[in-house]
Amino acid sequence: MISFTSLATSAILWTATPSPEPSVYPEFTGDPNAVSPGVIGFLGTLFIAVATLLIIIDMNRRVRRVRYRELAQETIRNEQALADEQSLTAGTGPDSTGAYSTGVDGTGEAADSRNDDDVPPTERVD
Repeated sequence: MISFTSLATSAILWTATPSPEPSVYPEFTGDPNAVSPGVIGFLGTLFIAVATLLIIIDMNRRVRRVRYRELAQETIRNEQALADEQSLTAGTGPDSTGAYSTGVDGTGEAADSRNDDDVPPTERVD
């Protein structure tokens, strides 16, 4: 029968002795402090840094453009609401059914000749 001490000794010796593994690469014999990524590593890092900077600049432009568009659309909405309010008080705007009254020449077009197909220049149809 195997004793506990001989089993423990075998286990310790089995884990302590390294098995030789074949290496695909030869062992490095140079100075580990002199190793650097070289020109290719520098150019790769420079490319990533410049690309990140350009993406950040483009993102700032797009966010600023969205803010300005929203401000312009809000201004246009306010001006249209004011114009609609003034046309209601003058009697040339839409009546209670939503239809415009007859124009000056009697053709039935809106008095302010709005074209619903026109899109304000601040609204994009993407």
